[in-house]
Amino acid sequence: MARIHPFRALRYTPRAGSIAELATLPYDVIPPELEEEYRARSPYNLVHLILPRGDYAGAAARLARWRQEGVLAAETEEAIYVYEQRFPAPGTGETLVRRGFIALGDTEPYGGTVFRHERTLSGPKEDRYRLLEATRVQFDSIFMLFPDPERGVEAMLDAAADREPELEYTDHQQTRHRLWRVADSGWIAQLQSRMAGRRLLIADGHHRYETALRMGQARTMMTFVAMESPGLRCFATHRLVHSLPAFDAAALLAALPGVQPGIDPLVSPPGRVRIGIVTALGEHHADIPAPQGSLNVVVLHEQVLEPLLGITPEAAAAGAHLAYTRSREEAREAVRSGRAQAAFLLEDLPVDGLARAAFAGQVLPQKSTYFYPKLGSGLVMYELPG
Repeated sequence: MARIHPFRALRYTPRAGSIAELATLPYDVIPPELEEEYRARSPYNLVHLILPRGDYAGAAARLARWRQEGVLAAETEEAIYVYEQRFPAPGTGETLVRRGFIALGDTEPYGGTVFRHERTLSGPKEDRYRLLEATRVQFDSIFMLFPDPERGVEAMLDAAADREPELEYTDHQQTRHRLWRVADSGWIAQLQSRMAGRRLLIADGHHRYETALRMGQARTMMTFVAMESPGLRCFATHRLVHSLPAFDAAALLAALPGVQPGIDPLVSPPGRVRIGIVTALGEHHADIPAPQGSLNVVVLHEQVLEPLLGITPEAAAAGAHLAYTRSREEAREAVRSGRAQAAFLLEDLPVDGLARAAFAGQVLPQKSTYFYPKLGSGLVMYELPG
């Protein structure tokens, strides 16, 4: 069962400046140019702590100095935080709203209450372990999904957000972040009761979750969002194949079932999974037979990449011959420019299908999901006890 808990968050104080100058994306999705922009915004921007460039002791010293200066301070009472993101959807520009809450969740092995959908890599886990060991503060929240078919939790969050937020800013991707602090014990108890029977699925943060397990943490900071949230979308991550010896585009197309010219619309017909293919021979799609409910990324890896191109799960995990993009146009350009021999384009993954697979114990290939927008980091932080 899901056990959630309020906590005394470590937070920026007014002395640090505007939260818009301090908050960041999660550590693992900050490209170098954005990292430099963050560093230039403020000497107290969170990037100075979450990307220490290997200087973990320096990050710990910086954290201690900020606390001494009153830039960061622990709150005086426990609370749970209602968190909203309002954003334009990639591709369409449609305004979406995603609402959840930030609290502590029990840390336990996979398969009981907490489920994963992808495997992790040792390098990022070691980096997060060393930072957490040095600072004893969790800076980035783990993004958790939970089923809320009756929308009872969502209704509680809607009611709690029916007032002016205590924190608000708009980031460089035009996502508006808003936060409400709730310390009412009755409200918290009701939320705990509603969450008690839920299973949890990690959307983002597998490396951080496994780091918490390694640290022996009983609890860790999580942002919980209902799978039924109208603003929850799982966007596609397209595959680029490169550097394969003797790659033959014509042979690939001939080996695929149901190949037809064109990509749009990229919508799977019943009993089949439609995959777009871009090669030097043009744009095509293949309709691959698959059981109802099959996930396109699994079908792509198991029925195309491995048997036809020899890209095994081990090779994919090692990054051999595969690159990734979330933009169809970038995928097309990679083939046009010769950086890729083929691009495989996918439909967005249905969240309910992803959840069914994960709750059944299926682990997807890496970079199968892209939940957008990413959570803001630096709004609240969790200091480990002891």
